[in-house]
Amino acid sequence: MERSLVMALFTAADAGFDPCGAAAFAQRLGRELDAGRIVFPRPLVVGGGYPYGCLVLQHFPDDLTGLSAAARTLARGLADIAGGGFLVGVCGGSRFEVVDRVAQAVRCELKGHRRGSGPVGRIGEATVFAML
Repeated sequence: MERSLVMALFTAADAGFDPCGAAAFAQRLGRELDAGRIVFPRPLVVGGGYPYGCLVLQHFPDDLTGLSAAARTLARGLADIAGGGFLVGVCGGSRFEVVDRVAQAVRCELKGHRRGSGPVGRIGEATVFAML
């Protein structure tokens, strides 16, 4: 999906719920998109269904510095546009402990999200599922 469209979609959705924080969120998302750490491998579903985004491990340092922050940014964006939940994929040689780390970051982000926090869990060794 084209970067400008992704940015417009997520910034508008976030501004509807957090007008003061939308610009800072858009900057964080833009940095992650530009670095290739967040990608959207299939069309986004808005307002229904389960949108899907991926964290690309090879674009993080070997110690995965920044993975939790990127996961939280992605979770915030997907929660803003989702219907009942969303999926976060971990691409590029994931391990259970990496996916567990992403799931924990998603839980933390959803605790403060306006839509509340439903269950968050792992599906296999490469996907995190979050219900809103």
